Amino acid sequence: MRRSLFLLVLLFVICACSRQEQTPEEQAGLAAKGYYDSLLTGDFEGFLSGKAGMNSVPGDYRAQMMKACEKYRQELEQLHGGLATVTISNAKLDSTQQLMHAFLLLHFKDSVKEEITVPMVQLDGQWKMR
Repeated sequence: MRRSLFLLVLLFVICACSRQEQTPEEQAGLAAKGYYDSLLTGDFEGFLSGKAGMNSVPGDYRAQMMKACEKYRQELEQLHGGLATVTISNAKLDSTQQLMHAFLLLHFKDSVKEEITVPMVQLDGQWKMR
């Protein structure tokens, strides 16, 4: 009996650890983190590629958005010494608006932390910022 219980617990642990499929919440959170990591490293093009609808905007508007990203990063440098890391706090589905809200923690170099909400939509199987 004891051996059967041990095998049952072992089987349960193996099954729990082998779960590799991510939930939509995890996928949206990882996508949002990836886009903000791009902003952290100065890859503004990578950050903007994560915005829904950016493929169809005119070039001059895209250039303005690039400048806005650069200005935002400069402001973070002045206020907090810059952004150190980005971590995922949580993600919640808003079924009424067809959105996933990804909650990210921005860790600044002066040890300040700020939680932001990034609304995410799924387009063609990819999570994009709204």
